[in-house]
Amino acid sequence: MKPLRVAVGLSLAVLATLALGALNMPAPPDFFLLVVADMARGGAAVPAMLAGLPAGLLQDGLFAPGRLLGLHAFSKILIGYLLATVGARTVVEKPVAVGGLLMGAVLVEAATLTFLIWVLTGDFLPPAPWLLAARAATTGLLGGLLYAASRVPWKQRREARRRVRLN
Repeated sequence: MKPLRVAVGLSLAVLATLALGALNMPAPPDFFLLVVADMARGGAAVPAMLAGLPAGLLQDGLFAPGRLLGLHAFSKILIGYLLATVGARTVVEKPVAVGGLLMGAVLVEAATLTFLIWVLTGDFLPPAPWLLAARAATTGLLGGLLYAASRVPWKQRREARRRVRLN
């Protein structure tokens, strides 16, 4: 069930990234990070890291084909491990806390990518601070909203509506 969930999530992440890229959105959310965070939600580090590998490789293929393949994969694996560790040690129940964790994850990933590019190529290329802040905010907001939507008992609500209609 989980591999299918990751595959569907990554497919939706690719489609959403391409759609927002076609719309020239300056700071779209990191949809691939949302897939990794979903796998890290239970506190299991290995599935989160295994989800981070294809997510990062797909992101590398979309954003920088042929140039240092694996940078996003490494950072997604690291973020998956960190989010799973936080998930195993604390209870994160509020959508605001989930959004805050995702905002922090975007910032840690950007710092990791900047460091890796600096070490591997010698070029220190930090991202624009306002674009990074906007990307972190949109990712945190979207992640918090998706988490809040996942906590709603949709099946019970549907069954209650069906019973009301039958009576």
